[in-house]
Amino acid sequence: MRWLSHTADADADTVEELRLAAIDSWSRVDGRMVAYVRSLRDVAEVALLSNLPSDHADAFRAAQPWLRDLDHVAFSGKINAAKPDPAAFCHCVVAMRAAPADFLFVDDRDENVRAAQAMGMNGQVFTGLDEPAATVDTWLPASSRTS
Repeated sequence: MRWLSHTADADADTVEELRLAAIDSWSRVDGRMVAYVRSLRDVAEVALLSNLPSDHADAFRAAQPWLRDLDHVAFSGKINAAKPDPAAFCHCVVAMRAAPADFLFVDDRDENVRAAQAMGMNGQVFTGLDEPAATVDTWLPASSRTS
């Protein structure tokens, strides 16, 4: 297969339309996952570390009121560091006033999980809701689990 490449100047309206489409695509969330994350607040502190750029982050935060339920929310465009850069993980460690070993980092990208593990965090690659739930249940101290 042969790929053709060319550059073209896009007009400002097209760029803005594409930017808004990207924001919209990132603003759709799985309600089951939101409910699960909210339920974790009963047994653990919960943070979100996302590689969203600044303007996407503002729109996402405005569209997702459940983010206010979390202990910390960090967007790469706001903290000037993106996963898998160690600085992104360090930001969360400092913000949460915890040691890296106190974190269970869950992400859909293996390279991000490996980077978190290299920082001393526990890590889990997200492939579906059932796996992180089992990992979280195993990872949480027995005293914080519900029966």
